[in-house]
Amino acid sequence: MNARDLLVGAVAAATLVTAIALPACGGDSKAPRTTTTPPPAGGSGAAATTPTSDAAKPSGAGGPVGDRAAILRDAADQLDKAGRALASGNKSVAEYLFSTAELETGPDALAAIAPLFRDGAPPRVATAPVKFDPNEGPQPKVFGSSEAEDEKEKVPPPRVEGSLAGVVQIDGKPLAGAFGLVTLEPASGKWKSRTPKHLVVEQRGREFSPHLMAISTGSTVSFPNFDNVFHNVFSTSPTGSFDLGLYKSGEAREYTFPKEGIIRLGCNLHANMSAYIAIVAAPAYVVTDDTGHYEFRHLEPGKYKMKVWSERSKAPIAQEITIKQGKNAVDVGVSADAPTGPQPDKFGGKRG
Repeated sequence: MNARDLLVGAVAAATLVTAIALPACGGDSKAPRTTTTPPPAGGSGAAATTPTSDAAKPSGAGGPVGDRAAILRDAADQLDKAGRALASGNKSVAEYLFSTAELETGPDALAAIAPLFRDGAPPRVATAPVKFDPNEGPQPKVFGSSEAEDEKEKVPPPRVEGSLAGVVQIDGKPLAGAFGLVTLEPASGKWKSRTPKHLVVEQRGREFSPHLMAISTGSTVSFPNFDNVFHNVFSTSPTGSFDLGLYKSGEAREYTFPKEGIIRLGCNLHANMSAYIAIVAAPAYVVTDDTGHYEFRHLEPGKYKMKVWSERSKAPIAQEITIKQGKNAVDVGVSADAPTGPQPDKFGGKRG
């Protein structure tokens, strides 16, 4: 059986299941609908979609039966387009179109053919989106400081302490227009793990915020959508590979990060959207400003393993430092060896 036959069969099954489930009369059986913007010609990404209001939904002559039939016809049209995109080798667009159909029919109706469109993508988070307060204020540009966390939780600083400040550099010059991360681990290798938190990376104005966020291992991040278009948050990073799928404005999905490492976030519908989550096992960490400057004010004197990374670097560098009582200063150079330009889509296809 070819892909086209499977598509037709799926729609027929969806129609039958839906018809059986319809009330005999009355009630609102309308499902959410979307308007689809055609993907750009020659591009591997798909354009976003905007949810329509109930007033914009087609009204069938048969009341709830006609309305549901119109929805299924629209889903079938999306599936037909998805099948053609898949046949032409444009898997990212095909999966996007399939997902818009799935939003209308529900995932169960199309589960049998979902692997045709999703094999090769990161593991999918299929939990239902949750609602959030759309009036919440915007997130900061960067976020992450163990000392700010301690201050908020009223953890007392060491009785004897030293401070540490410095600059993260590339080719002997401070970072410019980019952010970095500095972590400190006691050289003994022994410390108390930090308590995992529940944090937020939002999608607002077709950007992620924070652009760089440092969190403790085991923390959970919610990804709310404040825009009036769909987004598709994903990561192909080995530390945490996931695909949150499509969800509309006012909804969020979340993901828990159990392992230390750097995650690069992308949106499969908007190639320009990019951000980073640094999952940290170290007890002391801080995100730099966009000139590479960092500071720790309350450190217990002793030897530490210092790890430093910037968003222009593939991996952190490490070195041993000694913190003495009073002021300490360390400038650190990192590599600028990370790929530039838009990252590949969630199937590995080139964009931009």
